[in-house]
Amino acid sequence: MPAALAALVAGGLGLGLNAFPLSIGSDLHFIFGPIFPLIIALTFGPLYGMVAALLAGLATVWLWGHGLALPFLVAQAFVVGWCVRRWKWRALFADAVFWVGISPLLYFLHVRSGVYPDGLGPAVAFKYVVNGLLCTTLADSSLGWPAFGRLLARYGARLPENTMAARLTRVLTLVAVVPACALSAWYAHAASNQQEQEVRAELTTQTRFVANVLSDKLLVARQDVTILAERLSEMPDDPAAVARRLQRYHQHAFLFETLLVADTAGKVIASSPVVSEPQLNVAGHPYLQAALSGQNVVISDGLHCPVPAGKDPCIAFAAPIRLPDGSVRGVVEGRMTTTQLSRLLSGSVAHRGEPFHLVVLDWQSQVLATNRPDLFPLLAKTRLSDIRAYDRALWLPIPASGQEARFWVWQEREPETGWRCYALVPFAVVHQRAATVFIPFLLAIPFVLFVVAWASGVTVRRVMRPLDELTATARVLATDPERAPDILPDSPNGQTLPATQLPAEIAHLTEAFHAMARQVGKTMSYLRATNIELEIARQRLEDARDNLERELAARTAEIERREEARLRSQKLELLGHLTGGIAHNFNNLLTVILSYSSLELSRRAPDDPACKGLQSIRRAAERGRDLVKQLMAYSRASEASAALCFPLHDALRTVQGMVERLFNEEVELTTNFAAGEVFVYAIPQELEQVFLNLLVNARDAMPNGGTISLETTLVTDAAAEAGGVVFPAGSRLEDFLAAQPVVRISVRDTGTGIPPEVMARLCEPFFTTKEQHKGTGLGLSTALGTITSAGGLLRVESEVGKGTAFHVYLPVAEQPASGVPTSGSHRLSFLKPSAQAQRVLVVEDDPDVRATVGAALLAGGFAVVEARDGQAAWNIIQQQAGRFDLVVTDVRMPNVNGVQLASSIWETYPDLPVLFISGYADREDTGQSFAFRDNLIYKPFTAAEIVEKVKSMMDRNAAEYVTRETE
Repeated sequence: MPAALAALVAGGLGLGLNAFPLSIGSDLHFIFGPIFPLIIALTFGPLYGMVAALLAGLATVWLWGHGLALPFLVAQAFVVGWCVRRWKWRALFADAVFWVGISPLLYFLHVRSGVYPDGLGPAVAFKYVVNGLLCTTLADSSLGWPAFGRLLARYGARLPENTMAARLTRVLTLVAVVPACALSAWYAHAASNQQEQEVRAELTTQTRFVANVLSDKLLVARQDVTILAERLSEMPDDPAAVARRLQRYHQHAFLFETLLVADTAGKVIASSPVVSEPQLNVAGHPYLQAALSGQNVVISDGLHCPVPAGKDPCIAFAAPIRLPDGSVRGVVEGRMTTTQLSRLLSGSVAHRGEPFHLVVLDWQSQVLATNRPDLFPLLAKTRLSDIRAYDRALWLPIPASGQEARFWVWQEREPETGWRCYALVPFAVVHQRAATVFIPFLLAIPFVLFVVAWASGVTVRRVMRPLDELTATARVLATDPERAPDILPDSPNGQTLPATQLPAEIAHLTEAFHAMARQVGKTMSYLRATNIELEIARQRLEDARDNLERELAARTAEIERREEARLRSQKLELLGHLTGGIAHNFNNLLTVILSYSSLELSRRAPDDPACKGLQSIRRAAERGRDLVKQLMAYSRASEASAALCFPLHDALRTVQGMVERLFNEEVELTTNFAAGEVFVYAIPQELEQVFLNLLVNARDAMPNGGTISLETTLVTDAAAEAGGVVFPAGSRLEDFLAAQPVVRISVRDTGTGIPPEVMARLCEPFFTTKEQHKGTGLGLSTALGTITSAGGLLRVESEVGKGTAFHVYLPVAEQPASGVPTSGSHRLSFLKPSAQAQRVLVVEDDPDVRATVGAALLAGGFAVVEARDGQAAWNIIQQQAGRFDLVVTDVRMPNVNGVQLASSIWETYPDLPVLFISGYADREDTGQSFAFRDNLIYKPFTAAEIVEKVKSMMDRNAAEYVTRETE
């Protein structure tokens, strides 16, 4: 009963205290009502704390309509009370654990759910955490006051850690936290007010600026109409002459969409531009009648100027044409559309850069002009006209969506027309500016709480904790004197260690007490030998601790292993990017060396003494090309390059040449290419990397040496392809073999084999059976990804102690009609191109490569035009109307790359062929959806190779053209 009464009283106090929140800025405030429920939860238990929190939280619903705080207050009181009463946690630690656990729900409710659409959601969510930590600290610290503790104890409360040290810690925390938090809240509130004042000042300035700009534009329009009326009054009554004068004047009067001249009867006698028949009489226009009555310049009332259907509404400026005798000859009318007015308004204020929404309304509350037509469509009705002038935030309906948004608004009137000019700033702008104040404040409060808790704990531990320990020791000895030798510290010489870190009085008292207790304990020492149960308990505790330490060490090692694997993967990826970049630059150098060396060899006779040196240079460049090919395969630089149809055995022979340098004399590599000449459709570098990984893994599986066989065969009997494990998991090999012709590439070894329990995890990322630092666990997973991207499958057969076989199944592709011939298959002519020579445009950003390709094609008898990049090439093509027989372009180029240039060419000149040259290409250069066919040649290449490729593409294009013409 007393506990229930205390809960009701605490809930009522919290309810009243919640009605006076501490404001720290726009929509952010602290409430201290949870302090009393938390005190009840700490002293009477979590259930009574929940009741008090429920009552205290009702204020957030009744006063502010904010029911979201109610469940959080109740849950906080229960969790903090339960952890402190059940597990003896410190209140601040228990509350911190609660808020850490509830943070995902806070994020969802305040950010993802759109409760605060103006961007304040993260700050409000974090404010909950800070507010909860502060209230818990204040509630726990309040228990340190003796009078308050005695009052609660009278009604049956149990104070947690009711010791002198604990009470002193709470008092010191309260004394330190309250001033620090009050000072922080005052600073945050003052800084927030300053931000709001700055926004108000900018809002007022912007509105006045808009009104001034509008007045200036209207004044210019009035002057233009007046000047035109004066000039027309001096002209003869000739409609043709009036029309010519009107058109010449309209070229300078850029504010008007249309200029009209009407006689006194309202009939239009001239216009610029010429208006349609239904508009030839404007007699019924009220502003026109006002101008005829003698007024100087009349502006139409808002949007009352009639316009044809489908045209923008306009605002009319009318001025009378007076003869020298003062009579009115006619009227000049200038029409300014609302769209033009909005454009003038936006252009006048665009340089200011503030995030304001500008709106101009006529007398009927229609939008005449705005810089945000997506929010305030022209001619739309708004409720802005109901607003006089505000310097606070308010909710307004947006005409474009019908929903309400929160703005600060200011209004000014244009003095001549009475139009109302509004400047609106979204409320989120204030929050963004205040974030620099709120976030440091919200971060400072928990920092202060934890620092004060730590500092007070350290201070009390150095002074009061020894007295508490001494008191506890005296109580133990009073009930069980024989335990004195167990609980008193001994020094090596049998004397009590002096407490040098303690005050002198406490140290002397401790030494005297220990000496007395030790003397009493010596008389009972013989009983310790019989305390077998204590020894058994200690042994069990040590065993449990050892088991826990082993389990912890195992888990720590697993976490470290996974982290190490992740770091190795990242390093490999970075190394791959670096290798690809180096390979790209080196390819350009090798292209120049190979092309010029082949050109010089073609120019010289075979018995020329210089040919020997040139051939050495060419052989060295070809070895460099092989090295670059290996680098490209390692770095997976072809990941975004096009898949090509190429001979499978050429790739296998390349891999064979790579691994022969990696194998020692104990490993024998045999090959059996029984499949004949087979073509596959894949990325050559990636496929080479797959078989390189399989061969290296086979070598590692034979530590004592052995035989590795590399075999190819066309699959004719699907029944023979059985056994082992097929990857990816769930794939049906028999369906795959029945659907298409397939070639099988097998890598067999005589190594240790793979255990069955490892086979299922063989292609998992980061899974490896190698020693630490000798494998990343990414080789087979990467190889499987390459195989599946090429449309193939992987089957693995293994027997422990006898070896392993990896079978790669790839679909057989049709043999391409033509390809790039081998080096030296064409003798260059070195003749000057004739006037009828075929014209080739060479596009390359590297000047050396561009000059090399141009020289090779000139030697081949082509007329060459060069361009330094894609934009320059496109300009040349347009200037010459596409009169080229072929375009040779690099893939990677600044500004406009080769793929973008080819797309532009094929849109305008679909019959113009394009040959791509590339040494390295990624998705940023080519795009995911672009696919090369046989119009790609990789760097480095010789002069003869590029000439033969150009000739083959031109011949094929000519044949296709003839075929189309005959059809």
